[in-house]
Amino acid sequence: MRIALVVALALIAAPAMAIDTPYVAGDFQGWDAGANPMTDLGGGMYEFVVAGLDANSRHEFKITDGTWGNAIPGANCWFYTDGTGSATLTYNKNLMDDGWAPNIDRIGVAPDLGTWTAVGSFQGWDNANAATAMMPVGDGTYVYNTGALGDGTYQWKAVNTGSWDSISWDGRSVNTANMDFTLDATYTSANLFVNPDNGTVKVELLPEPASIVLVLLGLAALRRR
Repeated sequence: MRIALVVALALIAAPAMAIDTPYVAGDFQGWDAGANPMTDLGGGMYEFVVAGLDANSRHEFKITDGTWGNAIPGANCWFYTDGTGSATLTYNKNLMDDGWAPNIDRIGVAPDLGTWTAVGSFQGWDNANAATAMMPVGDGTYVYNTGALGDGTYQWKAVNTGSWDSISWDGRSVNTANMDFTLDATYTSANLFVNPDNGTVKVELLPEPASIVLVLLGLAALRRR
């Protein structure tokens, strides 16, 4: 039995600045803030399909309100086209409470054509370190388990391997902010998650085995009472 704690992300979530009528502006259309409205899918979800670009090419973009008065993220977001020169960009303006960050202004990209690496202070900020490669676990999610690192606060972000195209608590962009997690005598390792499809991350702190035994003994004592 594994007892886990999902880090509360509300305290570090991006500030609420949802765009009600979103547009896509990028290098593939001359950075025109008001030329390409996104399709309203309902429920606060929007989509824009990019087509006719070079196959397997990298591009940068932002979500705007039709002007440059409100554009997200701060640094440019990015995507890679598939073999047909296409990609699907999504925007979620809802305030979410599902344990993933950011909790608003989520930008997703499909298909996810990259591989992902957990970079951070625990591995020398090496964005191509095979030892910290993130493994797919289904539903578009990747995970890396840190193992026991010792007591302390560590920083990390999920990067497209070999680059600084990344996802962190402030969303999906080039060289996002770093995300903190703290290990101690109780929680000795962490699972680091990323979901590129919707541009989110989360941290799951894992207790050391002795702590689990103590919790189970406590539960057993309660049952006896």
